[in-house]
Amino acid sequence: MTDARLALVFDDGYRSDFDMLRPALAELDAPMTLAIVPGWLGGDDHVTPEELRTLAEDGHEILSHGRRHRYLGTHRVTADVSAGDRRVTLDDHVFPEDDHGVYVGDDYEITDGEESETVTLAEKAGTDDEPIMAFETALSAEYAAGEAVVRPAMDTIEDEIVGVREEFDELGFDPTGFVFPYDATDPRAWAVASEEYDTIANAAVRSLPNPPGTLPTNWRRYYLQTDHLTRPEIESYLDTLAEQGGVGILAGHSDWASVPEERVTWTVEAARERGIDVTTLREAAERVE
Repeated sequence: MTDARLALVFDDGYRSDFDMLRPALAELDAPMTLAIVPGWLGGDDHVTPEELRTLAEDGHEILSHGRRHRYLGTHRVTADVSAGDRRVTLDDHVFPEDDHGVYVGDDYEITDGEESETVTLAEKAGTDDEPIMAFETALSAEYAAGEAVVRPAMDTIEDEIVGVREEFDELGFDPTGFVFPYDATDPRAWAVASEEYDTIANAAVRSLPNPPGTLPTNWRRYYLQTDHLTRPEIESYLDTLAEQGGVGILAGHSDWASVPEERVTWTVEAARERGIDVTTLREAAERVE
């Protein structure tokens, strides 16, 4: 018999974690793991701090999902930049029309591997297909499209991953795990998170479980959402997990139509039929060889 474990991770702290998943999983005596942005608590469609404490008391684990849900990955420069320019056109994940992911006032690094400088974001512009970052100061060097990138500066990364602990402390939580917002990271952000936390649910995203012995800070996850995996695909995932052992991590956003209650309860039952323990991420890590 393999020591196979499955953790269900739900991002963003939606109210449906409390209203829908809490009673459904209570009937099955199954835990879930919740990735929380403290500043979103009590907002529209999100759980309150009191409800989060109730969920923790019920045995569900609370993870850190960052201070502001920043995008910590790399943006590729898609148009050549000249010295003196302040505006840079990028590939994606700038969210020019929304107040999330990328924030005015944050520091960024632009680099091509030879030239590098740190700048502060003054404005988001353009469209989702052709987003633009405008900086407070002009750039001092040229950067070629296709090789240059814009990425969060280290102080921005540290604030997102480590600085969020201040807000969790005020709430009375001490999360031991981290979930990268948007599943976006790079080696610099991963190094900070792996130093600060015991587990990382999404160091990578892939539709394969984590083999026995995988470091908990190097775990990968995939989505049980109906627009990501079909039932036969989830069954294959669970069959592999049951056969090889290790840790499976299936995630979702409970407020989305692609995560109906029935999909979650069916996944728990299918796992248990195969002898897989449904645990929190922390409990899964405690049993890593």
